Amino acid sequence: MPLALEGILVIDLTQYQQGPYATMMLADMGADVIKVEQRGAGDPGRKLGPLWPEGTPAFFEANDRNKKSITVDLRKEKGREIIFRLVKGADVFAQNYRPGVADRLGFGYEAISAINPGIVYLTGSAFGLKGPMGKSPGYDGVGQAMSGLLDMTWTPPGVPPAGLGFSIADQSAAFLLAYGAMVALFQRERTGVGQQVDTSLLASTMNLIGWTFQSHLVPGGKAKRFVMPRARLTQFRSEAGVTSSHYAKDGKPLMILMVGRELQVKSFKVLGLAGFIDDPRFTTGENVIENREALLSAMDERIATKTRDEWLGIFAEAGAIAAPINTPVEAAEHPQVVANEYIVDIDHPDEGKIKVFGLPVKLHKTPGRVGIAPKLGEHTDQILADLGGYRAEEIAQLRQEEVI
Repeated sequence: MPLALEGILVIDLTQYQQGPYATMMLADMGADVIKVEQRGAGDPGRKLGPLWPEGTPAFFEANDRNKKSITVDLRKEKGREIIFRLVKGADVFAQNYRPGVADRLGFGYEAISAINPGIVYLTGSAFGLKGPMGKSPGYDGVGQAMSGLLDMTWTPPGVPPAGLGFSIADQSAAFLLAYGAMVALFQRERTGVGQQVDTSLLASTMNLIGWTFQSHLVPGGKAKRFVMPRARLTQFRSEAGVTSSHYAKDGKPLMILMVGRELQVKSFKVLGLAGFIDDPRFTTGENVIENREALLSAMDERIATKTRDEWLGIFAEAGAIAAPINTPVEAAEHPQVVANEYIVDIDHPDEGKIKVFGLPVKLHKTPGRVGIAPKLGEHTDQILADLGGYRAEEIAQLRQEEVI
């Protein structure tokens, strides 16, 4: 059965993470994504992150699988001509240069849509295309900082909030960019009209915060910083809704979620703390936070008597909620992750069997695919011949002139 996006051609000039992950999502579902990389250098993402033993970069593999790679010197007229010829038959054009750079290279929306009026043109930026910072560069940490996300995390007095340690702004922006591509393609299917789609690190991270961010926009409704000084007891609802983290007997951390009164009662019973059920110190979320030290100390003492797996089983049997605070390795091996193929094994031509991300979105009739990222320029000749209409002698000449 054909994949959902088979027949969709994407010309991808993006680099690093935000744009590449968005176009990779399209490639996973069957789109033919042509990744255009700078001749001799390639996407800077090829040099980031740890390497597998034979030199395959984890960063690039995570953001560029299922694509075809072509190398082109876009500074040369014949190099730009290659892009223009490929655009004629494309459905999507994607770039995440700093705003204004694509226009200077000749690949702005007006230029590309003049060649192909039906093109869906994707732009990923740091701050959006308008406003005083519209043309400013930015990276993931800027999206985290400016969105309000880090302000909502607790740090000790006198210590400024720190980044989260992973690229949440880039990744969420990629999701939105891929979503925008699909909506625009759907609209084009109805009307035949293409359009530009843009999102930013700033917009995506603000929306990722969701209702918590929205609460700051309600008069007098500014949300509290709910992560408490011990950094492991969090109130997230007005009633007795809290989460707490603890170490079990085997030294492994777990989280207990007491979302509402019913789960709070069940948790107290499971822990042998039935006396806390009607204790006024713990009958509301606000009181729990106020008396957190007494609660955490009592819970710590109880949880230290059994291993994490023992407690997880006991909580599950009682209908209460506890979860392991996993390391990435533990998460990859978790039965739920394995069962849903969120992490899968693939046979890599250079690295042998390796674990990689499966597809986070499941289409039951057209489920997509998991593949590998291309080597630098691996498909240059094939793309030029099959999609660009270049003859063998033309390709040889372009290579001789160091255009490809």
